[in-house]
Amino acid sequence: MIDAENVGLSLSYGLSLNAVMFWAIYMSCFIENKLVSVERIKQFTNIPSEATWRNKDIVPPANWPGQGNVDIKDLQVSTIKPNSL
Repeated sequence: MIDAENVGLSLSYGLSLNAVMFWAIYMSCFIENKLVSVERIKQFTNIPSEATWRNKDIVPPANWPGQGNVDIKDLQVSTIKPNSL
């Protein structure tokens, strides 16, 4: 047989271990989330800038565009029902 005081001590340690495990997992997720934020900021600071909107050295001809036709061949369009996802 197991003594009652040993059972009580085991339950007490088990519940406190549960709280410690919860805190450890919570803190590790919190820290990982913050580190991902730092990684994203680092990536966004290294993005090359885009080209200028208008380049004064390269000007298109005055008659550009000569014609503006759009040819669509074999177009197929389908819809997705919201309930089918």
